[in-house]
Amino acid sequence: MLRVLLTTLLALLALLVMATVAAPVALGADAPLVVPPESDAAERPAAIEVQAAPADSKRTGSNSANDSADWVPLAVVPNPDEALFADSGSPLKHAPSICDEPHWILSIRHCEDCCPQCACRFDFDVRRADWNGCWQPSNMSEFQQSLIPGAPTCVMVHGSFVTPDTVAEDSRNTFHWLRQAAPHLPLNVVFVTWPSDGIFTFNPSIAATSLVPSLDVSILGRRAEMNGCRLARLVQSLPADSPICLLGHSHGARMVASACHFLGGGQVQGIWIANGPGHRVRAVFAGAAIDHDWLNPGQRYDRALCAAECVLNLKSRSDWALAIYPLRRPFSRLALGQTGFTSRDLRQLGSRAGQVADFDVSEQLGVNHIWPCFYERPEIAAALVPWIYFTE
Repeated sequence: MLRVLLTTLLALLALLVMATVAAPVALGADAPLVVPPESDAAERPAAIEVQAAPADSKRTGSNSANDSADWVPLAVVPNPDEALFADSGSPLKHAPSICDEPHWILSIRHCEDCCPQCACRFDFDVRRADWNGCWQPSNMSEFQQSLIPGAPTCVMVHGSFVTPDTVAEDSRNTFHWLRQAAPHLPLNVVFVTWPSDGIFTFNPSIAATSLVPSLDVSILGRRAEMNGCRLARLVQSLPADSPICLLGHSHGARMVASACHFLGGGQVQGIWIANGPGHRVRAVFAGAAIDHDWLNPGQRYDRALCAAECVLNLKSRSDWALAIYPLRRPFSRLALGQTGFTSRDLRQLGSRAGQVADFDVSEQLGVNHIWPCFYERPEIAAALVPWIYFTE
């Protein structure tokens, strides 16, 4: 009885802080729905040599739709430069040339359903934006033709409780943040926005105003996971010679993990997509609102590291939103964005432990969780250059 009372009091406390996590969704038991790639005609050769798993290694994941899928080679994980986290003074100045570059906003906000049929659709609303954030309607054909051939593409996915009126500002500031870190290097920048408004909130951009916060974050977490299918298909549609870094914040990290899981041959809620990636794919998690063990063998996204050559997790020990992550359900794991990969996780990952790394940004972020607190720190972007720009 005392335990129930204590749990209730903690849940009420959650109303006062931002909650950006969701309860897990059971995988479908029916036969998987196969989603074909956007273009079957375009053959996508592997960008890197496939390396077989060690003879004594076995994949035990229950989420795999294709157990015969090849293993992605174990990659050398780039190390962010700790020296870049010294006080950098004034923000980096941009070179004139990057002011002429566009960035792209791809929206799936028009579909709030989480059904498999909806997740199968490849129907982004496309906007082309300039340095100042002014945008105009566009289309996928113009977007794909504008990509710099052979240049890396960074696809950023925001978290929950982000409303349409803040998307233009966040995408512009994210673009500035990334490009000012390495203006001398080419980069295509894409901002993916999804229906992440609070549902039972007085203010859809503030989780603390929710009447039923646990239900809000559960629904939004489910949406993020299902939309991982769309994100995976977006990756498949990009030129094969363009390496891709998927950058996800909070529930956006869940969408990125889901997309990598799809690309690695896994399935979510009875859906899996045909063909794996023909690209080099990396992932960066910021304030990741996922269980710290979900990439482990047999866990929710155990095929993610079969598609992503490496994953960098930006962790913040004092993140107050992730501190209440375990309250979303009984016996929940701690959030990856707060704890990082534990020693047990690394043991379970085995030979794939070399594909993951933590980078502590606790000092830079303090208790903050929201995405602007990341892009207001140019030294964090500078530290991410080897990952996002594929310089290593």
